[in-house]
Amino acid sequence: MQFLIHSKTIAELEYDGKTCLLWVVYKDGRVRSVPDVAPTLLMKIVSQVPVERSPYLMRTAI
Repeated sequence: MQFLIHSKTIAELEYDGKTCLLWVVYKDGRVRSVPDVAPTLLMKIVSQVPVERSPYLMRTAI
């Protein structure tokens, strides 16, 4: 799953549900991976982003 994030430093989050690996893509091009991220934790992170700024959450809500 890919989530576009509107923040000062983070451009997007990419999540692989099979391996529970989260990639954080920064606006300056850096990429960091975070292992063992539970899907429930990912939803908590994404829900912190206002709904109107998250295309994924808007599609899910509609």
